Amino acid sequence: MLELLLADGRTPTGGYAHSGGLEAAVAEGLDAPGVPGFIRARLHTVGSTQAALAAAAAGAAGLEDLLALDAEAAARTPVPAVRAADRRLGLGLLRTATALWPEDRLLAAYLGASALSPRAVALGAACRAAGIPPPAAARLSLYEDAAAVASAAVKLIALDTAAAVGWVAAVEAEIEDLARAAAAAAAGRSGATAIPSRATPLLDRRAHAPRAGRLFAS
Repeated sequence: MLELLLADGRTPTGGYAHSGGLEAAVAEGLDAPGVPGFIRARLHTVGSTQAALAAAAAGAAGLEDLLALDAEAAARTPVPAVRAADRRLGLGLLRTATALWPEDRLLAAYLGASALSPRAVALGAACRAAGIPPPAAARLSLYEDAAAVASAAVKLIALDTAAAVGWVAAVEAEIEDLARAAAAAAAGRSGATAIPSRATPLLDRRAHAPRAGRLFAS
């Protein structure tokens, strides 16, 4: 039930303002038939990295663990513009989570102490407060990534909403597989951690390029 609440697009986390890099890809010529491939590419790269971070945060023992994961997330996000957008998403999610679970002291402490609050770690912290286990946190992170891109596609391309929903449904099995792998990576981390760090050079290059009249923050 709580997982469904956090996944609901009506929960005010700010995800509606982000396209996951799809807007820049569309500006460079990506059309509707290319969006499902874009969704899958994100899931297998930045999506799986963020899922592992979310799973690790959902299993965090204390504030020190969450702040260490902040640093891990920052190291995997080399573009300042992307880090800034990620922080806005994380802060929005944390503010919502502290309103939903005001009694959770770790969540409140993390909101006050984090200078980064990346989305994935914030999502995992919210899942921990809600009692959502790490594998489900990883699944939720991946689902949100796919759903955000599909939702942005409806605004950027002449597209039937049903088609966008179908794209997300079509990657259900991949999301399940990637969520299991992400949770396993998070559970097996030690020292430098086993959280994946998959490069996305094309997304990074596009994020550097200034664009006038953008609809989305990322």
